[in-house]
Amino acid sequence: MQVFQAALAKSKKPIKSHLLDQTLVAGLGNIYVDEVLWRAQVHPARPSQTLTAEEATAIHDQTIAVLGQAVEKGGSTIRTYTNAFGEDGTMQDFHQVYDKTGQACSRCGTLIEKFQLGGRGTHFCPQCQRRADGKNHRNHRRNCLW
Repeated sequence: MQVFQAALAKSKKPIKSHLLDQTLVAGLGNIYVDEVLWRAQVHPARPSQTLTAEEATAIHDQTIAVLGQAVEKGGSTIRTYTNAFGEDGTMQDFHQVYDKTGQACSRCGTLIEKFQLGGRGTHFCPQCQRRADGKNHRNHRRNCLW
């Protein structure tokens, strides 16, 4: 956990980009990063170095939980993924934000939104995953760099 927190503290990258770059957690992809950050209640654009110890712990623990569940469910079949036996995974049935744009958040009822971050579609709940700086995606769309 200390290594994980130390790596976060050194990075100015948005947490989503940091999780996707494979240096922090190998094998974590776009779908599961969105799910991890929703479960941890952290906004995807938050700079990694601004996360509290509690938030870093939540991301760490939820990464383990999401990946464990994904393995148990055989992965996520969104379009064409099948396992080595040609079977679809069922993890997509448990997604809370990925591919849920415009649907109500299961935690608070706010509509899930999607924006581009680092060239990737990013799904989040603007209520549960507020930015620590008080900004939110909807009000700063014109001026944001993320």
